[in-house]
Amino acid sequence: MLQAGSWIAGYRIERLLGSGGMGAVYLARHPELPRSDALKVLKEQVGADEQFRKRFLREAEVAATLDHPNIVTIYNRGRADGQLWIAMQYVAGSDCAQELAKNPSGLAVARSVEIAGAIAAGLDHAHRKGLLHRDIKPANILLSSAGERDEQRIMLTDFGVAKLADDVDTLTTAGTVLATLSYASPEQLKGQEVDGRTDQYSLAATVFHLIAGRVPFRGESTADVISAHLSAPVPRLSQVNRSVPPAVDSVIAKAMAKEPEDRFATCRQFSDALVSAMRQQPRPHAAAGGSAPQNRPAVVSGPQAGGYRPAASQQFAPAQASQPLMSQPVPVQPAQFAQHHQSGQQTGGPNAVMIAAVIGLSVIAIAIIIAIILAA
Repeated sequence: MLQAGSWIAGYRIERLLGSGGMGAVYLARHPELPRSDALKVLKEQVGADEQFRKRFLREAEVAATLDHPNIVTIYNRGRADGQLWIAMQYVAGSDCAQELAKNPSGLAVARSVEIAGAIAAGLDHAHRKGLLHRDIKPANILLSSAGERDEQRIMLTDFGVAKLADDVDTLTTAGTVLATLSYASPEQLKGQEVDGRTDQYSLAATVFHLIAGRVPFRGESTADVISAHLSAPVPRLSQVNRSVPPAVDSVIAKAMAKEPEDRFATCRQFSDALVSAMRQQPRPHAAAGGSAPQNRPAVVSGPQAGGYRPAASQQFAPAQASQPLMSQPVPVQPAQFAQHHQSGQQTGGPNAVMIAAVIGLSVIAIAIIIAIILAA
């Protein structure tokens, strides 16, 4: 482990950024330019193999040709004091492994889908260049710190163990797998030939972890995990996270199919299918005790049983002064109609008597006037 202030290949080590099975990554001051780079230094025993050293340097050169906004740029590579090193773009911020540590139950679903799309785009770019990553996992997905004007960037790092797609040799030795076990594809675990669909498998396993807060396959031993990757069905993500539509389960299962030919053709096809499946989430039903849907009547219970009445949200408000009364229909129950009809019969008698009296008085008055005229 290098200490702050020490030197390697002209770089001055500032501090440790992280470490793993292959080596450690440091923030290091560039020998000539006014900037700091991320310097990954492999362990001495890793670089001791001459065949591995040659392949590592060659693949680092190919990785340096990648130019994509979702891939960390590689600046230089070499060997110093028996150790292989690779200088990369330094991305200030966090990574998905750190975010999962802060959110053990998983990241927001929408955020996880966004991350999947960004990494899928970067991977397809690398695959078109003939380069595989072979170690997709949360720790290798960087999330830059968002500035006042800049949006947060999602970037894939660590192509240091990547493999040229047309290289028939393998970087693994007997019993050794470079990929992190929890996200490794079945063909990696079996030592078979790999292609871009291997990265797709690992990306899908990573997305599962981001959303569920746990890896797809867990076991008490390494053998249990390997066996699950090789033969066990992929767990249903919708059962782990209830906010995930069931349609997502088939998308994850296809991307993590045991045979590469059963997966999506590209990583972008996987991420597009994931977005489409997320949109199929059914609308939530009305909460218990809430009002009935506004386009359907509510069933009447209790004393009013035997009929229907408008739900509370459908009941009509009193007519406003500016509205015609006929625009506010009021439902009338049969009992109320009978009572109203009987009331009309009771009040109709006195009205008829008054009309007859008025007519009678009018006739008498006319008769008197005629009599007076004749007498005159």
